Amino acid sequence: MRIDRLDLTAFGPFSDLRLELGGAPFQIVHGPNEAGKSTTRRALEGLLYGIPQPTPDAHLHPMPALRV
Repeated sequence: MRIDRLDLTAFGPFSDLRLELGGAPFQIVHGPNEAGKSTTRRALEGLLYGIPQPTPDAHLHPMPALRV
């Protein structure tokens, strides 16, 4: 499986964010502290395995409104 794009419609502090990951077979995500790297990883896990309840990512958007 290859993920070319990740849409964080409502997840954690993000609203309507689109991440274009391209078609490379290997991705490195880097950024400063508090940039959203761990939140993006949790969003990807939530997409693949379901968002656990409770989740620390339901602070801006309520749990039923979370969308990845």
